[in-house]
Amino acid sequence: MKSKRVILFLAAVFLFVGLLAQAAEAKVQVMFHPRDPTLEKIGEWVTEAQSHIDIIMYNLDVTDRSAFIAALKSEDVQSRLASGELKIRFIYEGFETGPEKQEKMQALEELGLDVRFLGKGVKVHHKFAVIDAGLTNERVVTGSANWSMSSYRNYNENVLFFDREGEATYQFQTEFNRIWAAAKEFGHALEIEDPVAVERNQRGLDFFFNTERHLKIGKPETGLTDEIVRLIESAESEIQIATTRSRLVPVMEALKAAAERGVSIRIVLNQDDYHDLHERAEWLIDAPGIETRVKFFNLNPSNYMAFQMHNKFMIIDHKTVLTGSFNWSQSAEDRHIENLVELNGAKAREVLPGYEEEFAYLWDLGRDKFTTLQKRFEKSQEDGGLPKCGFPSTVLKVEEIQKLLAQFPKCG
Repeated sequence: MKSKRVILFLAAVFLFVGLLAQAAEAKVQVMFHPRDPTLEKIGEWVTEAQSHIDIIMYNLDVTDRSAFIAALKSEDVQSRLASGELKIRFIYEGFETGPEKQEKMQALEELGLDVRFLGKGVKVHHKFAVIDAGLTNERVVTGSANWSMSSYRNYNENVLFFDREGEATYQFQTEFNRIWAAAKEFGHALEIEDPVAVERNQRGLDFFFNTERHLKIGKPETGLTDEIVRLIESAESEIQIATTRSRLVPVMEALKAAAERGVSIRIVLNQDDYHDLHERAEWLIDAPGIETRVKFFNLNPSNYMAFQMHNKFMIIDHKTVLTGSFNWSQSAEDRHIENLVELNGAKAREVLPGYEEEFAYLWDLGRDKFTTLQKRFEKSQEDGGLPKCGFPSTVLKVEEIQKLLAQFPKCG
């Protein structure tokens, strides 16, 4: 009996030591488009996968130009997919309509993946992958970035890589499983049991989804908008925001209130949010303590896709980061399936330098060349021509954009 207790004690010790070792290896890394090789890293993680990968993606390239697709097509991965040693499930709702979407799903099926789509009139806007959930090398990739070449080369995006972070695995695997169960089969079906990830409740990591309300499998107490407001209300000194758009009244009200209590707020938006920004002037332009700039790259404001500022992140007091797929708009809350990731404490410190460097880069992007750009436009007019619509991306104040568009109302 005594020897049995000793064996059980030693087993518990070894398990505890193993968990400690795994925790010591756990880490979070952030990378940014268009400067970092995100698709290459994703491709590496695909080739290193031991058993299973689950992916939900809103947009991607299925050509060999993508390092992710190149990894899927590699001899080793194809051999393991064919033998069943490796199994990959893929949910692709897609931003396209009609044949193009079908072609992408068919291309993924032909690579040996089991593909489904939700098909419920709600946009699945996630961009994440869960690799080897429940195994010692479990990994998650998520962020604002689609796995397309336009995003990779031209957009400002952020991508988080969770390596052996059990809570991230648990949350995103659970999210994948519930959407997979509601989705429709596209082509052939693989016999795959849902991977089981263990809930860890790690300090410093929180994850939020608005899936329940869209799939009608529950009624969440709060929405994603509420989580953004909560963090803004917690701010004591400074907020830095880089998000495609900011159109949520509760968020803008919270920002205004934070500014009124002395919090310094800086916001960078994408060009498409300039269209009706004047309608939000009381919150984002005229409010004392809030400074808003816009990434601008075309004299025709409607041409806003080519070089999007597609980040969706917020830094609170240099100690908390909020990011994810969620666009700050009512349509994203009401008609999209989205996620938010909150990092604080030690986990935030692993990625804060990267996010703060990215924000500083965006805040002053192209501003040193703005005067030269204006002179180039003026010379075009003096020579009897029109300035070209597109120009190198420049982050401008609202009044600078207004002046630019008034000065050059037409472009060629």
